[in-house]
Amino acid sequence: TVERHPEDPDIFVVEGPKIEKMLGYTNLESEKGFAFFQRFLKDTGILEELEAAGIQEGDTVRMYGLSFTYYK
Repeated sequence: TVERHPEDPDIFVVEGPKIEKMLGYTNLESEKGFAFFQRFLKDTGILEELEAAGIQEGDTVRMYGLSFTYYK
């Protein structure tokens, strides 16, 4: 699911069992791991959900303790 944070509309909170599992075994510190994670977000439709929710460049995305700034 993709929702705007109730206290800050520039923060998007993303949750779901597939994401939690992916974050559990993907090393986002490596370039290869982060590229794999980006493909996962695209292939599962999460990026489309974020765009449909109104995300813009510079907004923050939070996923199970991971936070990153959204850029296309």
